[in-house]
Amino acid sequence: MHKKETLQENALTGTEGGRRPTGVPVSASAKSDPEVVARTTRRRLTNSYKLKVVNHVDSLRHEGNGAIGAYLRKEGIYYSMVHNWSKQRDQGLLRGGSKANTNGKPRDALMAENKQLRRKLEQTEKRLHKTELLVELQKKLSAFMEMDAASTAKKNVA
Repeated sequence: MHKKETLQENALTGTEGGRRPTGVPVSASAKSDPEVVARTTRRRLTNSYKLKVVNHVDSLRHEGNGAIGAYLRKEGIYYSMVHNWSKQRDQGLLRGGSKANTNGKPRDALMAENKQLRRKLEQTEKRLHKTELLVELQKKLSAFMEMDAASTAKKNVA
């Protein structure tokens, strides 16, 4: 019975014995698909979009009944992403309008940190200068005391 079905299929396609005669067209399944599949690119989300999502999720917290889940499915994002974004917002690292740098800090935060570190360096250099002056003073005082001790010893001997 199986052999009979195969012969019927061969008769319909015009093939016998496993070879295709010259005049018989190739079936559609044997042709390769000429369509090029587009590669997907990773989404790059702006800080303003992240803030919008975090604020919207915060407003949906009071509704309950799966409102947050439905919104996140619609947007195609995970709750863990929103959780991380809300932490960044609370730390002041997430501001609208500017993209984050590679280390996750916005440019303004880096500039503020740079300014703070420069100020601290300047203060440390001032303290170092004062300390060096005190050490020089101690050296001179020590030399003076030795000279004074030597002159006192000469007076006592004489």
